[in-house]
Amino acid sequence: MRDYQNGELAKEILKGLALGGFIIACLAMPGLTKIVPLFKPKGARDRYRIKRTIRSLQEKKLINIYTKNGNEVVEITRAGQKKVLEYNLDDMKLKVPPKWDGWWRIVMFDIPEQKRRARSAVSRKIKELGLYPIQKSVFVSPYLCKDEVDFIGEFFDVRDYIIYIKAKEIEGVRKLKEHFGVF
Repeated sequence: MRDYQNGELAKEILKGLALGGFIIACLAMPGLTKIVPLFKPKGARDRYRIKRTIRSLQEKKLINIYTKNGNEVVEITRAGQKKVLEYNLDDMKLKVPPKWDGWWRIVMFDIPEQKRRARSAVSRKIKELGLYPIQKSVFVSPYLCKDEVDFIGEFFDVRDYIIYIKAKEIEGVRKLKEHFGVF
């Protein structure tokens, strides 16, 4: 078992549950004994950590453990699924192709004041992805980012306020090319 940092083991368990096969193939078990080998524990301490993490996930209502046909079944709850989406959001990165295709991707949004927290979160996440701000709510990237922008918009429930544009020409191209290192 690798040396998981604080919260990483829970993250891996939830992601595994979200994938589905983890539940069906491995988690219908008495006493949670079949999940433990998935993490290759080195001893009793590692097995204890895994069981403790599963109990913690259950207490936080991120997973549900119940008995069905004499087997203990572990499934992810809605709250657990939302947590996995947060993990996916945290891990999101743009794929940088070896060669630029010559297209600019422009992301614009006009999110209402009532949703200012979502607006701030969208802006922050888009910047974290590496898009360059050319105005307060207008960002540009030379790389494909539509799926990531759609995911961010859906996650914060503001997708209807976001516009994605693909353009061949853009003003201030020299500065943008220098910033992204594309020519």
